[in-house]
Amino acid sequence: MRNLILIIFLFASVLCHAQYTKQQMYDAYLTQNMRLWDKYLHAHKWTNLSTAEKSIYINYEYGYIATAIDEKQPDAKQHIEVFLSHINDMSQVLPEATILVYKSSYAAYRAKAYTMEFASQGLKAMNIAKDAVRVDSLNPLALTLYGCVEFYAPKLFGGNKHRALQAFTKAEYIYKQTGDTINNWNYISCQMQRAMCLEKIGNKTEAIALCKKILQDAPNFIFIRDTYLPSLLK
Repeated sequence: MRNLILIIFLFASVLCHAQYTKQQMYDAYLTQNMRLWDKYLHAHKWTNLSTAEKSIYINYEYGYIATAIDEKQPDAKQHIEVFLSHINDMSQVLPEATILVYKSSYAAYRAKAYTMEFASQGLKAMNIAKDAVRVDSLNPLALTLYGCVEFYAPKLFGGNKHRALQAFTKAEYIYKQTGDTINNWNYISCQMQRAMCLEKIGNKTEAIALCKKILQDAPNFIFIRDTYLPSLLK
């Protein structure tokens, strides 16, 4: 009986993990089904995860929190603080540039969620994002975040869309060179940002071509397919 209970427990555990495969999480990102990401984060207890599983978990956490804030989820602020504890826990495990990306994002999330901290945390987020690229100029996650900082920051605060495009282009190239493009939401997000940057600097034809290329690889990318590309084609 004891062995039977153990087998049932292990089988249930496998089923739980099978509900959140990389393919399913990627498809959820493409179809804007971020509820699945929320369920994934709540379905796993951090202390029960292996180091490799924590590396995966924290990246989805990094990608989800902005949605939680935008949608005014009741536990959004709790997600932010738990994220910081996970960053600290992984500080000696993940590459320094990746940790800086997460710390920059933590500051950005606080800036977004706490009105009184908008200026101080926003500036902190920008500075840490730049530090991440200085630490490792070949880290695609750091390059993408730096590109976002340059892209979205007003000129008054030093934003530069041409530098942003260089960062996005370099990040995309590195993802391709390392073969880290399959079911990788970070990669396709970088491509999307590059297309938007191309448009803003006046290369609309290139932006359209990139969007069509994205849809060849990910035809169910709802934002590109139903919103962004149609707006470019008008």
